[in-house]
Amino acid sequence: MPIDDTKLESELKGLRRRMRFRLFTALSMPAAAFVGLGINRIDKTTCVTSLPGGWRTQNPFRTMYWAVQGMGAELSTGAAPFALSRSMPEKLRMFVVGVESTFTKRAKGKVTFICEDVEKTRKAIEESLATGESVNCNLKSIGHDSSGDVVSEWVFKWNFRVLQDR
Repeated sequence: MPIDDTKLESELKGLRRRMRFRLFTALSMPAAAFVGLGINRIDKTTCVTSLPGGWRTQNPFRTMYWAVQGMGAELSTGAAPFALSRSMPEKLRMFVVGVESTFTKRAKGKVTFICEDVEKTRKAIEESLATGESVNCNLKSIGHDSSGDVVSEWVFKWNFRVLQDR
C-alpha cells in the first residue's frame, strides 16, 4: 500500500507542534532535548531545524561543537523519512550508513539547518516499497548562522528498506 498523504500531513503537523516534539525528544533523543534542538519547519519539500547557541552546545573555544551541529543536520534529513514511515502501513527500516561534513566558518550563536531533499526521500522510500530492496539516498543539509552565513555542509547517506510481510 502506498504512502497515505492525509496521514503524512498529520505526521508533519505533529512534528511542527513544539510541545509534542519536545516530549518526543525527551523520551527518544534526550541529548537532542538537552541541547535544545528543534524543528522550525517541515513540509513535503523542506525541513528546517535549529540549535540555540550557549553553554549547552559550545566547545571550549566558545563555538558550536561539531557533534551538536551533526545532530541538527541529521534531524533535518531524518525527520521527513520518519514522518513518511509513520504514514504507511508497512514498517520502514532507516539508518545512516555514511556522513560527510565540511566546516566553512566558526559557528557561534543560533544555527539553522536546511534540507531541501524531502521529495528525494519519498522517491527512495517508494522505490524500496516497489522493489522490496534497500535503497541508499544522499540527503544534504546546510547550516547557517544568524547572519545567514554558511557554517557547515552535511551529506547524510541514509539507507531505507520497506519491510514487507512475507
